[in-house]
Order: sequence, then C-alpha cells, then structure tokens
Amino acid sequence: MNEPLPAPNILGALWRYRLSSLGIVVGTVLVSVVVALTVGSAGVAEARIVLKAPDSAQALGFEITSESGFVRYVNQRALFVTSDRTLGTARERLGGQETIKELREAVTARASDNGDSILVRVDIGDAERSTEIANAVVAAYQRESRAEVSAAADKALKALRNRREQLVADIAESGSGVDSASSRTISELDQRITEIRIASGQFGDGVSFVDKAVTDSSGVITALLRDAVVGFAVGVLLAATVAWARADRNRRVRDAADLARLSDEPLLGEVEALGEGETARLHNLVVPPLGSYRLVSSVLRNTVRGGLVAVTGVSAGDGATTTVLQVAGAAARDGLRVLVVDAAVRTRELSHNVALQNDWYGMAPIATGAATVHASTRVIEVGPGIEFRVIPAGRASEGAPDYFRSSLLRRAMVEARGGYDLVLVDLPPLESAPEVSALVPAADGVVLTVRKERSVAALRRARERIELLGGKIAGYVFTFASQSSPTGAQHNEQQGETQGRVSATTVHRGGQ
Repeated sequence: MNEPLPAPNILGALWRYRLSSLGIVVGTVLVSVVVALTVGSAGVAEARIVLKAPDSAQALGFEITSESGFVRYVNQRALFVTSDRTLGTARERLGGQETIKELREAVTARASDNGDSILVRVDIGDAERSTEIANAVVAAYQRESRAEVSAAADKALKALRNRREQLVADIAESGSGVDSASSRTISELDQRITEIRIASGQFGDGVSFVDKAVTDSSGVITALLRDAVVGFAVGVLLAATVAWARADRNRRVRDAADLARLSDEPLLGEVEALGEGETARLHNLVVPPLGSYRLVSSVLRNTVRGGLVAVTGVSAGDGATTTVLQVAGAAARDGLRVLVVDAAVRTRELSHNVALQNDWYGMAPIATGAATVHASTRVIEVGPGIEFRVIPAGRASEGAPDYFRSSLLRRAMVEARGGYDLVLVDLPPLESAPEVSALVPAADGVVLTVRKERSVAALRRARERIELLGGKIAGYVFTFASQSSPTGAQHNEQQGETQGRVSATTVHRGGQ
C-alpha cells in the first residue's frame, strides 16, 4: 500500500526522545534561574519615608492647599532624597567608600502609589551594603530636611522680629505713644512669631515615621520560583517542538497497522514483547513454540510454496534468529521435514542456540569449498520423535568471508532443498554481511522481521536492498509488539502447556 504514516504523536515523540527532551527542559529551567539570579533583585534594599502634611507650615515655605498639591510636594521631596546635598551627607555617614556618582547610580527615590510616602531603593550589588546605604540616605534626608526647615523658620522669624523692632522704634521716635492700631500690629507679629516657632518645632524634619531598609528575601524566592515555572513551561514547549520535528523526520513503525500501511506484502504475524524470563523460553527448543510463531509457521507454508525461505531483520536485534528457531520447531511438530541453515557466519547466533558454535563444518567452509552440505548437516531433537536438521555457521578464520563464492552458496541451497519440506536460512542484516547476499535470490521468499519502533527509513532501505538483489519479500513478522497484542492470549495459553526447561539434545551425525 505504501500509504504515508500519520503525523507523530507529541507525547509519543517526547517519550521516544525522553533523554534529550529532559535535557532541554532542565537546561531551560537552569537558564531561567541563572538569569533571575543575575538580573534579579537579590542585592536590592528598600526603605520607606512617610511624610507629614505641612498644613500649618505655610510660613516655612510650603503651601499645600489640595491633594494634587501634596502629591507634587511628595515628588519634590523624592527629588531632594537623591540630591547631591543628601547623598553627600549619606556618604559621610557611610565613611566615604562610594563616590557621589556611584551613590547617584545606585539610589533611586519615588513617590509611592498612594502618594503619602517616598520609596527609597538601593541596588549596589550586595544586599547588606544596599541596606546600609538605604538607611544612611534616609538618615541624611531627615538631617538635611530638618536643617532646611530650621533655616526657613529662622529666616521667617528674623524678618518678623526686624519688622516688630522697626515698628517699636518708629513709635518711640514719633513720641506719640502706642495707639490701638500699632498695638494690634505688634500683637499680630508676636502671634505670628509664636506660630512659626510652634510649627517648626512640630514639623521638625517633615517625616512622620520611617520603615527601615530591608531586603525582600521572600520576594527573591518568589521570583526564582516564578522564573523556574516559566522556564519549565518554555522548556516543555521547546522540547515538544524539537521532539515532534525529530519524530516527523525519523518516522518509526509503531504497530502492525503502520507496517501494513508501508508495504504491499502480507503481515505473517505479530509477536508480543516478552519479559526476561519468558524470553529465555524462546531459546529452549524443548518448550513448544510460542502461539504467535505457530501462526507465522502456518501462514508462511501457505505463502511460500517452494520451501526455501530466507529470514533476515531490518537491523540487528529484530528477532530473525528467534523467528527461524521458533518456526522450525513449530513446523517440525507439525510433521514437516525441516532444515535450518545458519548463514550468519560472523556472529553464529543460531549455532550458539543449538550448541553447535564450535563445529568446524558448516556454511563458512561450504562457501569456501572446504566442506559439503551432507557433511555439515546435524540433527536437533526437540522432543520424543520430533527433530529438525541444522547446518551451523561453521568455523572460519578471520577474513574468510571475503573469499566466499556465490556459486557455491547458491549450489548449496539447491542441494539443501532437495530432501526437505521447509528450509529456513538465518541471514544477518544484509548491510552488515554482504557476503551472504547470494542467498537472497536463491530463496523462494524472504521474510523480513521488523522490530517495534524501527525506523521507516531503515525498513525501506532493507526492502530496496532485497529487491535490488533479486529477492522476493514473502512477508513480514512484527516483533516486540505491545503486550496488549491479541497474540498475548495465545502466549498465556502456551505457558500452561509445559514447564520443562531442558536443553535440546544435539546429535552429531553426517548426512540426512
């Protein structure tokens, strides 16, 4: 069918690339926290100056007649906080470590949102030093403000006293005595002098109270948590995007339905993923084959009429060798004459499974003309009266595969198929063992095992390689499928059939 696969699922993509996705998320969170610590407010201190309303201190130079006037007054006082006069006094209190320029850059003052106070903020880079500077600036403001009020009061009092003295001198010079108008004027001046003294004393430095400078550690923690949460959200979004893009470029065969979409050849069977203990049973030839492999054996015999079947995987680890042994066991139990050939002369995995890994005879010497099929055939008994024959990989020196002769391989396969109902050839992935590629066109059909999550690109390369070699794909076996596969029920039934775990008996004898 070769239909395109549906777009990858985001959650599935994240799970497939979980390590890299986790790295992206953790990295984004760490960057967010580092940025928060670098440009955050960990070294900032804030103090508050609550001002008095100078309602009765008009003579002191302040005239507040409305709420907007008071707001303007607070803004003016905020500017006074950062004046050179105030900062110079603060610098003296601090011991002169910072210059006026440094203090001007570090200290800011503004009217609060409700307009009744001044917020002094200091960021010198160190929380403790920022606190010291903020408290020194507040104290300097109080001192300079008190001096300013005192100077304004003295100036007003001096003017009133001069006027009173001048009035008294004028009365004495005229010699007319103090009349009622002069007496009233002198009384008003005395009253005004008294009011200014009282007002200046009450107003003082113009500060109602002060909140000492503190660093907001809870605010820092809150900011860090907020930035970490934002970083986590951004990291998840970024990881999902990257994982989805990677999954879209590297499509995988997720289930048997995907495999059916990608190929025109039939799906011979679906083998579920097994636990570690259950997997060991697959290599014990005395244990009857898994139900899903029995199904593959039945379907295969109806699909390939000639009897010579090459089995290979898309990549190493796709279960080709296990499929050969399981199908061979199932066919032998059905009464068929079965021959198994281990053509993976480099790894000899099948030979290891039947305890023939040390046999000198086998495919390697056959391919170099040093042995015959008849001399290399061995009998494997898997039960009372049940057996199949094996041609092991044989022993070969290093570099021997380079001297394999394709004509000898093909001739051996023609000879092998003569006396058997089914010949199963275990081929390694062709990309890793090109020396056995001559067996592909010699086979009546090629069975390709495809592991779950195998790359679609790798599957297509394997198909193209088989077709270029002149082979015909007979079908696919989907391995390591989900446990919820329908074949899981068959496996559970199979577990109850036998509890024996004995090794297969290997009988070494030549011929058939």
